[in-house]
Amino acid sequence: MADINQKNQKPENKNTIITEKQMIDALMEYVTDSIYFKDLNSRFIRINKACAKKFRMKSPDEAIGKTDFDVFTEEHARQAFEDEQKIIKTGKPIIGIEEKETWEEEVRWASTTKMPLYNGDGEIIGTFGISRDITDKKRAEEEIEEGRAKIEAVLHSTADGIYAADDKNNIILYNSKFLQLWNIPKKIIDMKSYDKVLECMTSQVTDPVSFLRKINELNKTKIECIDIINFKDGRIYERTSCPLKQDKKITGRVWSFRDVTEQKKAEEKIWYLSFHDKLTGLYNRAYFEEELKRLNTQRQLPITIIFCDVNGLKEMNDNYGYNMGDKLLRKVAGILKSCFRSEDVVVRWGGDEFIIVLPLTDDKIADEIIDRLKKKCEQSSRPDFPVSISIGKAVKERLSQNIDMVINTAEKRMLMNKKTIKASR
Repeated sequence: MADINQKNQKPENKNTIITEKQMIDALMEYVTDSIYFKDLNSRFIRINKACAKKFRMKSPDEAIGKTDFDVFTEEHARQAFEDEQKIIKTGKPIIGIEEKETWEEEVRWASTTKMPLYNGDGEIIGTFGISRDITDKKRAEEEIEEGRAKIEAVLHSTADGIYAADDKNNIILYNSKFLQLWNIPKKIIDMKSYDKVLECMTSQVTDPVSFLRKINELNKTKIECIDIINFKDGRIYERTSCPLKQDKKITGRVWSFRDVTEQKKAEEKIWYLSFHDKLTGLYNRAYFEEELKRLNTQRQLPITIIFCDVNGLKEMNDNYGYNMGDKLLRKVAGILKSCFRSEDVVVRWGGDEFIIVLPLTDDKIADEIIDRLKKKCEQSSRPDFPVSISIGKAVKERLSQNIDMVINTAEKRMLMNKKTIKASR
C-alpha cells in the first residue's frame, strides 16, 4: 500500500521496499503465536505456520475449509464457535480471554484475542484471531498454590522470568530467565538487595513512577494481577503477580514476566488492518461507526459532516485502467489528510466516496476548510490527470438532531453538487 506521506522523500531502493503482503506473509511464517482467519461459518480460510504445527498439520493449507470441530473435542469447539458467531452478530471483539483447549489426548490453555473481519465496504465477512499457548503459565500458577515445594522445579523450566519476595521485601527466589529478561547483573542479584534490584528494573521502563506504585499497591493486597509493562527500548512484557502462600498463609508475593513484544506488534498490525482502508490508508467505515458513537455528544457540538465523491473515477478506470484509478483515489486521500485537522476523522466510505467528521466545527469554519480543499484539488489537477471532487456538507447543531439524518443530508448535497459539475462540463 502506497504511503502518500512519503511523496516528498527520496525514492527508496526498489530492493528495500517491503510490501504489505510481504509483511503479512512474514507474520504468518515466523510469528510463534497461532494466527487464523475464519469465514462466517467459522471455517478456516487461512492459518499461519505456528497454528498448523499446533494442529499437527503438515501445511497451513490443510486447515482450509475445516472447523474447530475437526481439530478439538466438542467442549472447546462448541465454545469457540459460539464466541465467533457472537462476534459476527455484534461486531464486538473478544480481547485476551483464556481458552481451555480440549484435545482427545490432552488439555491446553491459550490466551486469545478474536476480532471481526471486515471487507472494504465495512461488512463483517468472518473473524480472525491470535492465540498464545499459556499452558505452562497456568500449570505454574497451580503449582505455586500447592506450596513452595514444587516452585523450584517450575522456576527453571518455565519460559517466564520469575522472582518472589517475602513480606519483608527480601528476595527469596528467582530464576535465570528473570535475570535475562531484566538484564540484571550478577553482582546486583548477589547483593540480595530488593531495593537495588528494583532500581535496576525501574531504570528500564517508560513509566517508573507507575511501575513502582503498582508494586507497592499489590504488596499490600491479596489480589492477583496481570498487566503490561512498556520499556524505553520498545520491549513489552506481561507482568503477572499473585500472593505467595505457605500453609494457606500469605508470606510474600510472586512475580512473573513474559516477553509479549511480538504478540503485541502482531495484534497492533491486525487492529490496523481492521480499521483502515487498504488502498488509501485512511480509516474505514468500521472505524467511522465506532468513532461516531464517541463524538456524537453535547460537548462535541457543532459537528460538521462533509461528504465527498471523486469525479471522473469511472472514466479514469475505463480509459487508463484501474491502476490509474487507484492512483487518483490515493491522491484525493492525500489531499483530504492534508486539508483536515488531526482531530477530524477522515474516512474512505467506499468506492469513490469519502466522509469526514469535524467535531466542534460550525458552518463558517467548515466552509473555510472546503475552500481550502477545492483549491488544493485545483492545484493538484493536470489535463492528463484531473483531480476533482463533489462536496456536500451538513451541520449538527443540537443534540436532538439525528446524526444519520445529518449524514444523509450531506450526501444528498454532494450528489446535487455532482450533478451541477457534470452539467457545467
